[in-house]
Amino acid sequence: MEFYEAVNKRRSVREFQTRPVEKGKLRRVLEAGLKAPSHNHLREWEFILIKDIDRRKEVFKLEPSSRDFTDEMVNEWAKDAPNESVKDMYLKALPIQRRMLMNAPELLVVCFRLKKTLKECRTLFDLNCFASVWACIENILLAMAAEGLYGVTKIPYETISLKKALRLPEDYEVAAIIPIGYPEGHLVRQKTVSLQEKTHHDKW
Repeated sequence: MEFYEAVNKRRSVREFQTRPVEKGKLRRVLEAGLKAPSHNHLREWEFILIKDIDRRKEVFKLEPSSRDFTDEMVNEWAKDAPNESVKDMYLKALPIQRRMLMNAPELLVVCFRLKKTLKECRTLFDLNCFASVWACIENILLAMAAEGLYGVTKIPYETISLKKALRLPEDYEVAAIIPIGYPEGHLVRQKTVSLQEKTHHDKW
């Protein structure tokens, strides 16, 4: 697929068909991730694929049904929302996010090496490793679109228990969780943003 076509096709998808993802496509997607620029040229990124449903339940502390994601749990997550619109978004999205972790044909955890813990980072330079792994993630998302695959980046709220469940080395962190599969239903149309309004010359 031509590059700009893949860029335009990329979408965030949370609901998937049961159709399995071909191994060759998945391999190419991950290889594309490893082609991304790295702040130290070492590409200190690791990929964990979790296919087994029971393992997913164990790692993410999931229950078999989204109905187990109670109103009380959702409201706890949404209580700090800045306004009602954002709160409504949380109330709708969180059960879907929980379901996608269970139902996606493939579930990818992208990890990266930290020289300092996030609490120790004091400058933008300290976050080079974090910025670098997101270049890797963007390559993955674009490669997925080129292969006709979709997903979304889910950022874990906290990673202490997740790292323990995945047996990550102490100096590694989870950047994102990406469910991968073929979309169920129509793709949501992307909001149009004006390049002219977003571009500044010499000053803001």
